[in-house]
Amino acid sequence: MTDDLRFVLLGAVRAYRGNTEIRVGPPQQQAVLSILALNSEHAVSMARLIEGLWGDKPPNRAVTTVRTYAWQLRKLLEPDLAAPRLLLSVGGGYQMTVPQASLDVRQTESLLNEALRARAEKRHQQADRLLGTALRMWRGDPLAGVPGPFADRQRERLEELRLVILEERFDLAIVRGRHHMVIPGLTELIASCPLRERPHGLLMRALYAVGRQTDALAVFSDVRRRLVEEQGVEPGTELLAIHRRILDADPTLLSTPPAQPRTRGVRPIEGRPAGDGAHEGASRRAPGDDSAAGPAAAYREDDTRVLPGPAQLPPDLPDFTGRSAQVARLCNLLTTRGRSTPPVVAITGMGGVGKTVLALHVAHQVCHAYPDGQLHADLHGSHENPADPAVVLGGFLLALGVPSEAIPERLDERSKLFRSVVNRRRLLFLLDNARDAEHLRDLLPGSSECGVIVTSRPRLFGVPLSVQLKLDAFSCAEALELLGTVIGQQRLARERPQAKELVRVCGYLPLAIRIVAARLAGRPRWTIAVLAARLADEQRRIAELHVGGVAISAVFEMGYRQLMPEQARAFRLLAVVGSPGITLPTAAAMLALDEEQAENLLESLVDAAMLESPRPGVYCYHDLTRVFAQHRLEELHEHDQRDEALHRLLEFLLSTACNAFIHAVPGDPVGEALGPRTTPGLRFADMHAARDWVHAEIPTITAALHLVERAPAANTRAARTAVDLLIALSPFNRDPGAGQLQGPARALLRAVEPTGDPRTSGRALLLRSSLALQSGRTAEAEEYALAAVAAARQAGDIVILRQALNDLGLAVHYMRRYDEAVNCYDEAITLARELGHRSGEAATVINAALAHVHSGRADRAVTACESALELLGDIGDRAGTAYALYVLGLALHEQRRYDEALARYRDSLAVSRSLGVRDREAYTLYRMAETLRVTGRLQEAVHCATRATVQCEELDAARDLAQALRVLGLTQLDLGHVGTARHHLERARAIFAERELPESAEVARLLDGMPRKPGT
Repeated sequence: MTDDLRFVLLGAVRAYRGNTEIRVGPPQQQAVLSILALNSEHAVSMARLIEGLWGDKPPNRAVTTVRTYAWQLRKLLEPDLAAPRLLLSVGGGYQMTVPQASLDVRQTESLLNEALRARAEKRHQQADRLLGTALRMWRGDPLAGVPGPFADRQRERLEELRLVILEERFDLAIVRGRHHMVIPGLTELIASCPLRERPHGLLMRALYAVGRQTDALAVFSDVRRRLVEEQGVEPGTELLAIHRRILDADPTLLSTPPAQPRTRGVRPIEGRPAGDGAHEGASRRAPGDDSAAGPAAAYREDDTRVLPGPAQLPPDLPDFTGRSAQVARLCNLLTTRGRSTPPVVAITGMGGVGKTVLALHVAHQVCHAYPDGQLHADLHGSHENPADPAVVLGGFLLALGVPSEAIPERLDERSKLFRSVVNRRRLLFLLDNARDAEHLRDLLPGSSECGVIVTSRPRLFGVPLSVQLKLDAFSCAEALELLGTVIGQQRLARERPQAKELVRVCGYLPLAIRIVAARLAGRPRWTIAVLAARLADEQRRIAELHVGGVAISAVFEMGYRQLMPEQARAFRLLAVVGSPGITLPTAAAMLALDEEQAENLLESLVDAAMLESPRPGVYCYHDLTRVFAQHRLEELHEHDQRDEALHRLLEFLLSTACNAFIHAVPGDPVGEALGPRTTPGLRFADMHAARDWVHAEIPTITAALHLVERAPAANTRAARTAVDLLIALSPFNRDPGAGQLQGPARALLRAVEPTGDPRTSGRALLLRSSLALQSGRTAEAEEYALAAVAAARQAGDIVILRQALNDLGLAVHYMRRYDEAVNCYDEAITLARELGHRSGEAATVINAALAHVHSGRADRAVTACESALELLGDIGDRAGTAYALYVLGLALHEQRRYDEALARYRDSLAVSRSLGVRDREAYTLYRMAETLRVTGRLQEAVHCATRATVQCEELDAARDLAQALRVLGLTQLDLGHVGTARHHLERARAIFAERELPESAEVARLLDGMPRKPGT
């Protein structure tokens, strides 16, 4: 039943069935649930789901990932997976069918509508109760922790909904005469949304109603000044009308609510209102009043000059874009009164990320809160000669009116005088490009009336910071907004896809985007596509990113020169692989360090903003810093160091993959035949830990394969290691996510075959055969397996020859040449016994048993499986046991011992699920469905076959998907559902035909013999 399900989206995403919470999985799975729940009125296409999760940068296997999440949600939410009612597949996408009352968002919207109706009908008390209930629906930030563009858009929409409800409740309270009650709440709301006009109007009405006409007019003056200065617009007509009525002392204002204000297109920027003493300070002291001067009073007594307050901020950028959340947060911190310590905010991040631009923009936004002046200093922390703090303090003291002869020489004395001069004065300091915390220590004021904005590449430790904001690159939307602002929105709209590619190759780095925008603005006849193509070449990218005297390389170079030699070496070498993320053990292997040394070194690079660490133990480059590091490696001609780092990486990956292989295929001598292995690699407690490592390292493995594939002949050692690495990973080829390796693997294997090394060629051919088998291309698999057998015989590579014979047997087996298959299997079994490879022997015995089943010799198959099960039990090969039970079930089915067959299938399923072997689980399910079908248990058969098709789709296992669809179609036909049966069978026939499998003709004959319409 779906009626008892409830979904909470106004906070952390939760689901409940009755009073029992259902765990809804990881953040991206929550994102899929949120998209479907908030679009439950209609189906959501796969394209919309992908855009909602990843925007315009989806991963390679986005469709498979979404299907996996949908399958997991079905498991969690559907009472019956065979007959889903809540989460339906519609076209290529999905639709979630839930009542509107099941979603807290829809309940909230309904409460608001009911409240508005109640108010219109003068039922004010009921309206207030409904609005209060609506506000209590929020349990925190909406969709908390949910990633993706859809969640971002919904958070913005739902925050607007909350503000509307809050404003309605304040308005209603004023109408009901509760003027005193709303003033504190409205004051707080205005502080958080200083450009939102309706709260200002409500506060003006409340203040006027309690006799505070002057304060009401001050609220208007403040918001008008903000709107004019920050947005260039006058207040709206409703706010102007309230102002006029207050000036006219309109008595009806006390009882008559104004018309509802229209929503203005003004982006809220959080900050502090200018009232409440915002202009107190030096400008309001009485002449001669030096009570606030402290030790600085002595030099003022004879100084009759009238100096303006310092206003040293460089101009704000007229085209500042993005960073709205960061601007709001920093403005709020810098304008909050009543602090006991000065607000000191630090903005850190890599070069070119826009720290100075953001700091300047925020400083201009909050300067009204610091009427005694604003001071600025570039500390040149990224340069070889940073600014001397004593010199900086001397400049500040002069700007604040201290005569040069009164400024002491020593740094500590200047710092003390500086803190005395600024005491109780409302001054803002912008300290740009600090080298480190020590560089800042003497420059910070002690007065809580002062505010400080600091920028620095490294993170700052050991200074009293109110907040340290690490600035990341732009989002795609922010990057496009900046590009369009500079080159013109019409030009951007004409080439939007090309513009997206351009900002992508810039790594969404603000400085890089400003550079390309300036180049395009100065070249109106250039297309965006032309510049994007020039930057597509990584060898040219850094050089292309310059305009006038600004170059991205110079910015990166300043940070690079600050590195110690061992830091610079690590920065260069880790860029060799080009992986989006490097784990600590992998980095340690590449650098030839132990993990503790490597971690200290990498964390120092993170602190220097040359690397990033998205989570503990994982490190990555920004795209452009990676290219810069690779250029530095080339410029220094460190080819030998580069090659050695790649070899160390491959050898570490191979050794660790061999340790994982042992858990996947215990007792298989293939693991011992790979290498040589020069490092112990990581070791794993069990199969699950091994599988987790493989999944985590797929991006790095993929990048390493690309490197070797570019020049295999020039680096035969790397080519041999890479091929062995792929063999060690082969037991995990059917795992979700492992499909990312197939493209790079095929490219590498094509490249290494002509190297002239029969050992490497034979192993590469074996892998190509395995990949072809996995994707159902049996003719291609036979071709590669035959060539692999020949190469392995030539090289005397017996371990690989045994596996190649097994794969050749599988290829001809799938083409129904059963006697040939058995011959191949028999030779492979003989070699396995010679090698002492007991699990390989058992696996091939089971393959031969399967051939006997398919060729009508089920009795021999039963005997072989029972013998293999005994052997597998002795050696503890549980994965092999699951396979033997599966084939034994097939043989018992052929003997019409259906109950025994079902029992063996269930045993196989239990073992497969405990090991997480989902492909074995999938084809056991459709074979079980076939047995259930022939025994007349049709509904159970449908259930099993449906689950099998879902899993095969998620695993991208085409041949098995076709088999599952065939069984499902036959079962539906037995149930009399002719149309549904035809649909499944036609899908199965198309998949078989595409792969030239003999089952295609069988299914075609079935379709030809079916009635065209139900009942015919």
